[in-house]
Amino acid sequence: MRTIIITTKKLLYLASAVALAATLAAAQQQPPPPRQYAAKLQTESLERLAPKASEVVDVNIDEGVLRLVPIKWLMDSKDPDERIAAQLLKELKGVYVRSYEFNAPGDYVEGDIAGIRTQLRSPGWTSIIKVTQKKEGRTVEVHLLSDGAKIGGLAVVAFEARRLTLVNIVGNIDIEKLSRLEGRFGIPELNIGRDKDDEDKPDTKPAKKP
Repeated sequence: MRTIIITTKKLLYLASAVALAATLAAAQQQPPPPRQYAAKLQTESLERLAPKASEVVDVNIDEGVLRLVPIKWLMDSKDPDERIAAQLLKELKGVYVRSYEFNAPGDYVEGDIAGIRTQLRSPGWTSIIKVTQKKEGRTVEVHLLSDGAKIGGLAVVAFEARRLTLVNIVGNIDIEKLSRLEGRFGIPELNIGRDKDDEDKPDTKPAKKP
């Protein structure tokens, strides 16, 4: 009869091989992360702007918090903007805002958002709107993450001489109705989807509710 000698070294090697095989099998069984969550941008690189800014807005509303919003109350509202906002909220998974106001022009530069630019150039992201208002020194860009006909989210980057704003919305959203969310949930007024004539008209609507 042949005697098989198993040393401690062989046992460790065998255990490592089994653990590696189990890890690979588990990874193959797990589905890839939903496309909509891939729309959440990593904004850690912007944190270095906070010490230089005179005002910082940091909004983090995830899916759990959104579910607490009284959507039925908005749906029953007489204000058409609030009813449309309720319809949009049902499709959202997260709202994230980073806004920095500075004391003087030049306190932030294009390189400060290089990390955000890199993410918005990754597969799936498409720049769909860019509005430049030279007189006001303001540029607004809208980027959409889509997979065929399915939208995963969007990002809005607004540049001004003394302000930088990033709005990242995760989930399916109608870009034409995005303006209905402006002024709510920390999303600033960006005038997206509005005609130039509308911008020149005085705002006679009552202030939007949070």
